[in-house]
Amino acid sequence: MRAAVLFAALALLAACGGERVAEDGPPPLYKYTALKEAVTDARQTLPVFWKAYESGNPAYSDFALNVTTGSDRYTEEHVWLTDIRHVDGEHYAGVIPEDHEIRDGLAPGDMIAFLPEQVADWRFREDGKFRGAYTTRAMMNLAPDANIDNIRAMFHDSPVP
Repeated sequence: MRAAVLFAALALLAACGGERVAEDGPPPLYKYTALKEAVTDARQTLPVFWKAYESGNPAYSDFALNVTTGSDRYTEEHVWLTDIRHVDGEHYAGVIPEDHEIRDGLAPGDMIAFLPEQVADWRFREDGKFRGAYTTRAMMNLAPDANIDNIRAMFHDSPVP
């Protein structure tokens, strides 16, 4: 009897193992009001990123954009891109960085094309500390009791210069 139940359970699991369908919308974390507000603030201050990016100022480095794109997990996955480049017109592209560890069907080194309206956040380093990173700041604030002083120390007090 146990063998029959075990066999039935395994057969049921095998039947459920088809292709994974991406969930509609963004990851659950991005449904929090704090994250929605962070995305709005980042989009409103995006000209700060582009000004710094184009400035050639040696104090600025590590430019990255968080864009929404489809993935195996969500129809609106948020992913950080580096090595940002203007392709033509309003088309841009960036590379998924080596430290990308989310199992979403996207891999380090993948080139992702995007439009300006897909940008959800931005960041760059100014004199070694991050500017921007609105969503990261919001995530840190969602865990006020966490001991993350070492992470907070990596950010300027203000997201904009």
